[in-house]
Amino acid sequence: MTPFAIAGVQMPVAATHENVSLIAHKVDLVVRQFPWVQMILFSELAPFGPLPDNHPDNLQDTLDQFCEIARHHGIWLIPGSMFEHEGGHMYNTAHVINPDGEVVGKHRKMFPFEPYEQGVTGGTEFLVFDVPGAGRFGLTICYDIWFPETTRTLTSLGVEVL
Repeated sequence: MTPFAIAGVQMPVAATHENVSLIAHKVDLVVRQFPWVQMILFSELAPFGPLPDNHPDNLQDTLDQFCEIARHHGIWLIPGSMFEHEGGHMYNTAHVINPDGEVVGKHRKMFPFEPYEQGVTGGTEFLVFDVPGAGRFGLTICYDIWFPETTRTLTSLGVEVL
């Protein structure tokens, strides 16, 4: 495996309004300060905060913004998870965007943390994606890590970076 620079951004997250513009600003700052960074990731629920009512019903416009940010900077971007509505269910979902601005995968949190995520449906699929020249990556969201089966399964799928 070759060196691969990842920046994790932990920022204040507002609960009552969008944080997408702040995420865009933080990406700009990271890229200026650390031009060697190849992937930037944000925390759980960073784009819209912890209140489901603050998240849009359709995430496509927001994903398009994040795809443009990744493409503009030529970086891998994981902009934090968002509440996603599909088929009458709500999921806590994180998307992975490549440097070409394409969503290459998404992970739905498997173990919602109750009572804070009451009404959130757990995901059922593992996310594994390849970063050319760097290795195989896997993604989990927060409380998923408390269950060793998630890590065991990802490593059995060849994941080298969690």
